[in-house]
Amino acid sequence: MLMRPTDKDVEEAVRRVEPVADEPDPGPDLPELTRPVSDGHVDRGVPVRRGSIAEWLLPRHPDLSAVEVGARRALAGGVASALVEHVDVTAVGADGRRYRYGVVAKRASAAEVATLSEIAAIPGTDAFPELIDAGTDQSGAWLVTPYYPGSPMPWDAAVPDNVLASLARMHHHYLGRTNALPPDLPRVDEAFCRGALLDFSLSWIHAAQRAEPHPVHDRALDLLRRWSDDERIHTGLRLLPATLLHGDVYGFNVVVADDGTAPPRLIDWGSARVGPIMLDVVMYGDWPSAAGLSAYLRAWEHVTGSPLDPWQAEAGYAWATAFSNAMFVGPVARRFGPTQAQTMLDHGEAALERFEQLLTNPRS
Repeated sequence: MLMRPTDKDVEEAVRRVEPVADEPDPGPDLPELTRPVSDGHVDRGVPVRRGSIAEWLLPRHPDLSAVEVGARRALAGGVASALVEHVDVTAVGADGRRYRYGVVAKRASAAEVATLSEIAAIPGTDAFPELIDAGTDQSGAWLVTPYYPGSPMPWDAAVPDNVLASLARMHHHYLGRTNALPPDLPRVDEAFCRGALLDFSLSWIHAAQRAEPHPVHDRALDLLRRWSDDERIHTGLRLLPATLLHGDVYGFNVVVADDGTAPPRLIDWGSARVGPIMLDVVMYGDWPSAAGLSAYLRAWEHVTGSPLDPWQAEAGYAWATAFSNAMFVGPVARRFGPTQAQTMLDHGEAALERFEQLLTNPRS
């Protein structure tokens, strides 16, 4: 059994392995991964600092004597980051034994960095990535997390129980405490909703039209324009309590270990924001059965010790289903075709009608 290192152990290990010049080890593949940025300089990658890697590795290797930063390889960049790399790091023990690990070095938004820093303090969230290091340089904000080997789930797969439990802990932790969150985190308000519908989703629908015109695109454009100023959308923002959200919970953002030895991880926090709980619970294809809602409510009650208010749960789920289907119908139309988009529009309209019905019913 490994003993947890003391602060003095960490300081001594960092002193032993921290290079004199605090610069990233270039690695043999780095020149191929550089990219120009707006002011004309070249982004030469996210720094992977040996001192921070040492702090991360020391609990696993109390006899750590050196850290080596090796090759970098490009990973698929998400919507919020154009530069994501897998970086090899090696722990060298006092006996000379070498242990190889991987980390992810990523250009990130300030909101993603702030969120990963925040959630690190929430116990029992084994589905969330660990933040090893973060900072800001000439190219912007960056972060380093462990590399979690595995495969993403299918995009419309049911979210694993441990992910739902981790989300429930986070949602409960920040419910009623969103004013304490960093001010640069995006808020789901009326301006956000209009932008999500009229800028984000609308642009994807136009792209789908250009690629392969279909009548469903006209239906989507009409719905997005109407809903951008729909009072039912605005009412949901006023009635549904807000908390910290991942903002993009679906199969592609859940990595499952190929050998099943590690818990599934919810990655890519670039869409983190503050908004109604159920925006993290709804998934395409889950209306009206709401199997995902039932699983989440069980997780909520398990981690908090009490059930979520039934009216808030049902009304929140209906509102979030409507808004999320409208927000993401554009990307789905472009990537997966008109049939999937048609279903999303059907589900979205039915959900918003259900939300309107719930507004007229007394809360239980």
